[in-house]
Amino acid sequence: MRLRFLLVFIPLYVSLLPLKAQEFFSPMHRDWAILTGGFLSVDTTGFYTSVRPYMACELRNIMPYDSLRQYHGRDARWLSTWFGRKLRKEHLFQVRQDDFRLDIDPIVNLRMGREQEQGRNVFTNTRGVMVQGDYKDKFYFYTRFYENQERFVNYVDSLVRRDSVVPGQGKVKFLESETFDFSQAVGGLGYRLNEHFDFLLATDKNFLGDGYRSLLLSDNAYSYPFFRAQMSFWKFRYAVYYTVLQNMREPHDDNSGYFRKYATIHYLSVNVGRMNRLNLSLFEGVLWKPAAYRGFELHYLNPMLFLRPVENSLDSPDNALLGLNVRWNIHKGHVVYGQLLLDEFLLDEVRAGKGWWGNKQGLQFGYKGFDLFGVPALGFQSEINFVRPFTYQHRTNFQDYTHANQPLAHPLGADFTEWLAFANYRWRSFGVEVRFQYAVSGQDTGTSNLGNDIFKSYETRQGEYGNRMYQGLRTNLTAFTGKLSYCINPATGLVLEAGLTQRERSNDDGTQATQLIFFGLRTSLDQHYFDF
Repeated sequence: MRLRFLLVFIPLYVSLLPLKAQEFFSPMHRDWAILTGGFLSVDTTGFYTSVRPYMACELRNIMPYDSLRQYHGRDARWLSTWFGRKLRKEHLFQVRQDDFRLDIDPIVNLRMGREQEQGRNVFTNTRGVMVQGDYKDKFYFYTRFYENQERFVNYVDSLVRRDSVVPGQGKVKFLESETFDFSQAVGGLGYRLNEHFDFLLATDKNFLGDGYRSLLLSDNAYSYPFFRAQMSFWKFRYAVYYTVLQNMREPHDDNSGYFRKYATIHYLSVNVGRMNRLNLSLFEGVLWKPAAYRGFELHYLNPMLFLRPVENSLDSPDNALLGLNVRWNIHKGHVVYGQLLLDEFLLDEVRAGKGWWGNKQGLQFGYKGFDLFGVPALGFQSEINFVRPFTYQHRTNFQDYTHANQPLAHPLGADFTEWLAFANYRWRSFGVEVRFQYAVSGQDTGTSNLGNDIFKSYETRQGEYGNRMYQGLRTNLTAFTGKLSYCINPATGLVLEAGLTQRERSNDDGTQATQLIFFGLRTSLDQHYFDF
């Protein structure tokens, strides 16, 4: 009787409370990047665009963020009903009491598709729940749980069977009918001291950069535990991340679980100029193995040290990386951005041009345009990514730049050049996006290590010199996706969509073609990358 009373009373109670989207972080799905990108392209306050996920309280200072999360259609009679409001305008459960706010929503990703080339039906069946809230705009928390069953197109199916993980979503169980079962949970607890200091303890993902891809740290891999301390003052923002990653490649005792490895990342971002149109960000990170004779390396806990000199002074076998991110708002609605990654760098070897294996660098260059030709909500983005062979590799899987059998940066690994182009348009609740991808890579053949597979040890490389781009099996990848969507509930990100993907991967071994027609209903929260 008491349970029945609560099931009836709680929905009635929360439906009478004031309405306002109150999540602490903006979702990392591309849908939200399209919504907020136009405002960020004209911002002059110095918003730090390259540290994601964005804090919603900071977005509210430069754009009508809550208005973007509200339904603006006709207020039909049925929308005044409980079901109508919950479907189109509100969170399922929401509490607004004094200084405490709480939202609870279901998560869905229900998709059906047909792979035409193979005559194969595919599907996604994701159900979950999301809980988020805050107290006095100081303490905030969130948690999300997903349960999934999925059947993939052939090229994704092959990768999942090889690595036993779904890209970005963790380890799988193998079911009948070529179906996989997997689940994941993310969550965090944070404290925002004031506008200058913020602390977050979470199991989740991060993204450093302004592009669709990041060569420094992306949300491509599975979630991981981390502690982030973030400090903002004048034109500077400084963030330090302490993370725990998984090495799933090394044989391990069934009673001890997968081996762990650790990483510390520093990211210093500075706005330049009176109008803050230029942003420069310095990245440095180090990954290390917690060997018995070392324990946890306390030097890497110091947030104010440069990691590379410390790593050298310890004569350590650790993997240190340096990087630069640049963003420039060149004109109203027009942004150029780029990244430089240095895994190894010797200027003399670069000048010599002999193809030294240790010339391990990555480059990115991109452009974003918003409200093009004076048309509101018409956008375009183009991006080029270039990564040399052996980049992100190290001696063992305890030091390579990976987590849970997935790259921490780009899903193509290394030894590739990629071009991406997006065109998108929104009208009221409707959206349309066209995406094109072209990539050239050099695939490793057999057991050889020619620099593409970043899980291999660089000590197994074929030669010290003579290494060139696309060495190995030169492979071309071409993909096109067209998608039409309709936003049902902006507050929760509930979207109805349909689309077509055409993909072709070819090399001397043959051609693999995929044509997928799909439609579905999803909650736009996380970005999952199947374009590899």
